Amino acid sequence: MASMFMLPQKLRRTVLYYCLLAHLRYRWHLVGAAGLILVSTLASHCVAPPEKEFLQRVDAALAASWEFYRVHYILPDGRVRRSENRDDAISEGQAYALLRAVWSDDQFTFNRVYSWTKNHLSQQPLKGSHLLAWHWGQSEGGQWRLIDINSATDADLDYALALILAERRWGRSTQPLPDYLTQAKLVLQDILAKETCRDPWGRLWLTPGDWAACKQPLLLNPSYFSPAWYRVFFDLTQDPRWLELAESTAWGLEQISAHLGDQAGVGLVPDWCLLTENQRFAPAPGQSHLFGWDAIRVPWRVSLGVLWFHDIRGKKFLARTFIPFCRHQWAATGKLSAIYDYTGRPAAEYDSPVLYASLVGAALAVGDRPLAQQAAEKILGFYHQTPDGGYFNRPDDYYGNNWAWFGLATYRGRVRP
Repeated sequence: MASMFMLPQKLRRTVLYYCLLAHLRYRWHLVGAAGLILVSTLASHCVAPPEKEFLQRVDAALAASWEFYRVHYILPDGRVRRSENRDDAISEGQAYALLRAVWSDDQFTFNRVYSWTKNHLSQQPLKGSHLLAWHWGQSEGGQWRLIDINSATDADLDYALALILAERRWGRSTQPLPDYLTQAKLVLQDILAKETCRDPWGRLWLTPGDWAACKQPLLLNPSYFSPAWYRVFFDLTQDPRWLELAESTAWGLEQISAHLGDQAGVGLVPDWCLLTENQRFAPAPGQSHLFGWDAIRVPWRVSLGVLWFHDIRGKKFLARTFIPFCRHQWAATGKLSAIYDYTGRPAAEYDSPVLYASLVGAALAVGDRPLAQQAAEKILGFYHQTPDGGYFNRPDDYYGNNWAWFGLATYRGRVRP
């Protein structure tokens, strides 16, 4: 603003007037033709310091929290440890670290995590598959090894996407690492072969893992549905089954958010559900049907289909369901609870950065950037600066630290295909 004070006093008052209009988010077409010319000429003097300062805070938190995560969660060999779970490792955590490394342009860390993941979690030696075993940890006898060799489909999807994005960003991997794109294609083949199922009406569904029975009623985890991922995979392979999965996801989320068994929905989806013989969705016995720690990821995954590929059905879904629910809850309480039950009643007395991260993506997808900024501000409220970086919520909150980062990175446009 210093150069503005070189202007004559009368013109300076005019500039300040239009800067005030900009700060209050007035639409410039209301100013008139002459005002538009003046504002265009003097736009460089009207940058709103609060917004600039906020973006700087976001960027600083993203960089520092990634550094903290690299040091405290990712071991030198590339294993992502969950300190709150006896330092075990899961395929989800490995895949999250790969995505964060790509979106942080950190190939060195990516390659470390990729190497450990491929060498320790690949099902190939045991099942002949390129999917990932989901759980590695310490046995009762004290040995560090695979605890459960079954797969978790969301991790396999994220793993394949991260490899594709790595090839787009950095080109071919270096020896002795398997080639990024070659490995991704092998994983995608096995996802379609071992983690999908066709229902009696011909729809193709994503199942929770290679362990899930392909029979009615069909067990589903809606938080694994990833329409943006399917489009990336289709563009790479031209396999029409990825488009079929996108179609079943769109139809399924519309139905699941409306009714679950005999309960009417408010726009939320459950952690788990069953697709029954009459093409309806019902609670899955023995599984959570809260809008809980799994399901709160759904809006973020749907939002990326909108932000990356202009998915009209995804945008309508968010605009009709999740966004109105969040606006109502925020107006009533000034926050969002960490989780809710299927009917929209709070199931926790506290809030969490995870749901706010999902709201950031959803708000951007429907074009409500002020709401996205409010959610990003909430995430920053969980941030703690430390001498060796920074963390969200608690230093041992593996899940919250990942999703807080995803939310802020989405707000800054770093989460991209």
